[in-house]
Amino acid sequence: MNQVTHADTVALLDRDMAAKNLSGYWRLGMEGLPPTPMTSVEPCIWKWADVYESLLRAGEVISLENSERRVVRLVNPGLNQQQAFATHTIQISFQYVKPGENARAHRHTPAALRFVLQGNGAYTTVNGQQCVMEPGDLILTPKLTWHDHSNDSKEPILWLDGLDFPLVQALHQVMQERYSERRQPIEKSSEEVTDQLGASMRHGVPLTDFFHYRWRDTEKALRTLLQSPAARDRFDGYLLEYRNPLTGGPTVTTIQCAVQLLRAGDETEKHRHTSTVIYHVFRGHGASWIGERRLDWEQGDSFVVPLWYDHRHLNCSPSDDAILFSMSDAPMLKALDLYREEAC
Repeated sequence: MNQVTHADTVALLDRDMAAKNLSGYWRLGMEGLPPTPMTSVEPCIWKWADVYESLLRAGEVISLENSERRVVRLVNPGLNQQQAFATHTIQISFQYVKPGENARAHRHTPAALRFVLQGNGAYTTVNGQQCVMEPGDLILTPKLTWHDHSNDSKEPILWLDGLDFPLVQALHQVMQERYSERRQPIEKSSEEVTDQLGASMRHGVPLTDFFHYRWRDTEKALRTLLQSPAARDRFDGYLLEYRNPLTGGPTVTTIQCAVQLLRAGDETEKHRHTSTVIYHVFRGHGASWIGERRLDWEQGDSFVVPLWYDHRHLNCSPSDDAILFSMSDAPMLKALDLYREEAC
């Protein structure tokens, strides 16, 4: 009896292995891996006029009685549009709460932060701590902290939201839970916590939480930094990081926030790093060169510098300082020993 035999091939092997939920290393093309980190995140700028118009329109058609939050998200054209993320690790959005409104209390696994842009007198309550908002304030809502937003003032409040949502989603850890009531009871103010902070640092008095960085304190520290020309970083100008006063570590575990000031006409040198950074223009106007692209920015604009893209910044004003607020995923990369940077 003659037995017909067939020569095996890579295609047949791949097909048969796939039917058994197996795959060959050779299908990964690992022999052709790039010599430097690569990303699908694209350099991108979002103009404030577009964001603000969308927020105002949303204020007319989106009710906080029917929607958990009134938020406009910034979407990177290089990423999956259904996920609607600005980067692969950090999301930036803008939130709008009108007078008399409350965004109900909830908590979630993604860590979040709020950088206040417009309005006074509204407040965020975080685990019972009331944080009254003023422009330039940074308010944290670390993972699984209860938080709600209330605007009992006579003007709208508007802020920037930063979350590590893309990272937490990639780890399959996203969850959210509603508080039993629409608002949390207020147990203390962030002013009280700040007053306790000095004694805590000097004498080891226990302090369990810290959520509120006030702009009046940040700006004072930034102006003090300006008094020392040696403090100017050749890549970032005068850079001030928000450090966790309880640990000395980054702002939150996965995100490092900072403000940087560029003096009138100041131009930084070019460098690159393995972290991705999202910038928001708090004051001034200028330009940033990211890879081959020039992005011209002004107050309210936001832009992203993807990982390993060389970049530099210029303050185009001959007389006024420019201030940029930024969020970086550097803490996560440093924890994994994947962070590096170099001059270009």
